[in-house]
Amino acid sequence: MKKVLLAVATVAFIFGMASCDKKCHCKTYVNGEVVSENDFEIDDDVDKKCSDFTATTEVNDKLNGVKCR
Repeated sequence: MKKVLLAVATVAFIFGMASCDKKCHCKTYVNGEVVSENDFEIDDDVDKKCSDFTATTEVNDKLNGVKCR
């Protein structure tokens, strides 16, 4: 599960390194606790919203994954 979270966070970071106009804020959760937060921007010409980068699951009622807005 940590590898999946790391991959999602890496993708978010790559988007953040590009020249962009729209800013998103993401939190990474492991067992329901926030383990990291980051901001990144996406190009206006990319047809995505911040919430499109959200990838979460719940295990035993605890949130795992990345939640963006």
